[in-house]
Amino acid sequence: MDHKIQETAKRALEQGDDALSDDELLAELENDPELERLREVRLNQLKSEIDHVRTLRARGHGEYSEIQKEEDMVNLVGKEGKAIAHFGHPQFARCKILDSHLRTLAPHHFETRFASINVEKCPFLVKKFQVRVLPCLLAVIDGRVVDRLVGFEEFGNSDKFSTEALEKRLAKCGVIQLPKGELADIPVAQRPVAYQTNQEASSDTHSHMVGNSSDVDLDN
Repeated sequence: MDHKIQETAKRALEQGDDALSDDELLAELENDPELERLREVRLNQLKSEIDHVRTLRARGHGEYSEIQKEEDMVNLVGKEGKAIAHFGHPQFARCKILDSHLRTLAPHHFETRFASINVEKCPFLVKKFQVRVLPCLLAVIDGRVVDRLVGFEEFGNSDKFSTEALEKRLAKCGVIQLPKGELADIPVAQRPVAYQTNQEASSDTHSHMVGNSSDVDLDN
């Protein structure tokens, strides 16, 4: 047991069980230089966490971003520690479905960058990553593609899979981490968000889905 706590407890007991109130006991501990050191350590940890969150937020973490330039997607894939990149098309229904799920997941996995790009805007990356069927989802860790989802085959080729099913699938490669404890039983959309962003929810979540409801083969 901590020496200061032992001494404080000993002094309190010598004066009787009720001699010192809780406030007085805390006041005794306030004079502890070790407590001051620990407080300084915790303060530095808090400042470091705030700086870390600000840096990630400035890079678009906590939200689902639509990348407009191929160069920006190249930088995202190459520089982010963890990223999920959706290669899709705005007119394809299944790409819209995946957009909706990813937009829901992004605020709950702040350490991972979530982004999408229209395949028509990134011919170099489409060729590099051999994107042939849409939607195509790449999981990237430290600049390396560690996993990919092509179409909805892993979900029984159905459009009705849940956000939680997608979350569990992505967690298999380590690009995101599943919640633990009580949060594990709460649907994604109902979980508290650790860090809020200023981005308002996109109207795409409720927009009308157009186009064919199956996967799209770019080679045809």
